[in-house]
Amino acid sequence: MKDTTFNISLNFIEDNELAQAGIPEEYKNPLLTWVRFIFTDDQPNANKQGISQDEFPNLMKSMAFMPIKANFDSEFGLEGHSDARIIGVIKAGQQQGNSIVAVGALYADEHPDVVEFFKKEMAEGNSVDFSWEIRYKDSEDKDGVEWLKNITTKAVTAVQHPAYEGRTPLVSISAKDLIELIDGELKDRKVTEVVK
Repeated sequence: MKDTTFNISLNFIEDNELAQAGIPEEYKNPLLTWVRFIFTDDQPNANKQGISQDEFPNLMKSMAFMPIKANFDSEFGLEGHSDARIIGVIKAGQQQGNSIVAVGALYADEHPDVVEFFKKEMAEGNSVDFSWEIRYKDSEDKDGVEWLKNITTKAVTAVQHPAYEGRTPLVSISAKDLIELIDGELKDRKVTEVVK
């Protein structure tokens, strides 16, 4: 299998959106910060590589429990893939239109500096971008774009310069100060389906 990387932007899930994101009450943990992000779309990236919608099921079924990583420096912010450490885990993904939207949990207690950096960047209107890492067995060249085939999710990593150029952002993040709202929302709603 061959390896490649793609870029994704990440957003935090608001606490009152946890149930809608398929996160049942038993997953609620004050040591986690839940995030939603666009994992990929079906367009080529800046590296002239792409994933067609035909391959989306392979990504979605292989992403559960794979790592969310970051190479973060408090002075310089996010860097690249080298020396990235695990800061969380992907829970699941779901196709929405021509994209895959994923939900994950960041280890807020283990990496508070990274989570606070993400929240600060988003509050200031800056995008938090991620690059995903996959393995693939085959590829096909069409009009100068390498379309990857038989793919498996390896990880997603926060990076400074994503190849998807802002198309894969952090969409939402949970906030600790709204934890009481989560309790009310989860008690009022019955989660009937978990995103798989």
